[in-house]
Amino acid sequence: MIVVNPAPLDTSYVPEKLFFRDDKIATIQSTVIDPSASGITNNIIIHGDSGTGKTSTVKFLMRDNKSIIYENALSFRNVKNLLEHVISRLGRPVSYRGLSYSDIFSTLNSLISFRGNIILVIDEATGILKGDSTGLYNLFRASEIYGTELSTILISMESPFMYMERKYGTIVELKFNKYSSDEINRIITDRASMALDPGTCPDSILQYISEISGQFGSARFAIELLQKAAYMAEYRLSKTIENDDVRSAVSLINPYITESKLSLLDKSELVVLLAICSLLSDSLSVDVHSIEKEVELEGEEYGVELKRTEIYKIIRKLEGMDIISSSLRSSGNRSSVSKLISINDVPVSILSIKIRDLIPRL
Repeated sequence: MIVVNPAPLDTSYVPEKLFFRDDKIATIQSTVIDPSASGITNNIIIHGDSGTGKTSTVKFLMRDNKSIIYENALSFRNVKNLLEHVISRLGRPVSYRGLSYSDIFSTLNSLISFRGNIILVIDEATGILKGDSTGLYNLFRASEIYGTELSTILISMESPFMYMERKYGTIVELKFNKYSSDEINRIITDRASMALDPGTCPDSILQYISEISGQFGSARFAIELLQKAAYMAEYRLSKTIENDDVRSAVSLINPYITESKLSLLDKSELVVLLAICSLLSDSLSVDVHSIEKEVELEGEEYGVELKRTEIYKIIRKLEGMDIISSSLRSSGNRSSVSKLISINDVPVSILSIKIRDLIPRL
């Protein structure tokens, strides 16, 4: 068994330690949480791409603060419906829909006087931010209009400030930047240590996952890749996670190379792609010189003979179709820079089978 503790591989899992988000935690603490404890209300909007730790950071802070109430805006049509649900959660069931904002905040005032300050977190808030200006006005101005000590933390993928109105008052903006490949590597190394049997996930696999996920800057994507790759390896009854398990995981999460795309290639192009797959069966990347040699071997089997310039042209086409990817490797001087080719979106073992099935039909 490779996975001994599945919880840390769940994207909703909040670890004891959040890496690379100490500054964000401190900002939320000083901007919203500490002032709220003193009766000062503030509003903050957190935004950033998927997988940058926005929700995890807020849920991390919720562990030690019972005043924070979390809601997901996708479950509600507007701010009013969401606030009615908050009231119900706090022990005052709403007997009918259509309460006025005055009624809603009057009820919240009585609840706050009984239980203490409230910090309302609204996740997935993009729709509300774009489409419910009346609700936002009442929410952000609740302290001034209704005397309600309610602080809010809204979480959105995109920055809403380009279309937000000044009438909402002062709102703090906090952007979460993408993770780097090195940061992702640290995060998934920690998750692997908690979730996987020691020795089942080599450092090279963690690095490979980090490099793929680093293109998106998403720790969520990396954790999901690690999870699915581990289960792929278990399904094969393997004792360790291998490169093709990661590629299989990528193809499940974001299927990219399809039969329809392969059907756009002619026989020579398929032979070059097959050569690349053969070389990548035990490696993460391969240089162009090795591809030339392997094309010669594969070409003999299928009656294809290609010049170096033709191979280079085909490699560029495969890159343009996003079937393969490339990077440059340097040993320290310009004369020794080489181009490395890799395939990350599909298991090369599966791709080889598809190609060998297609070539005889051409």
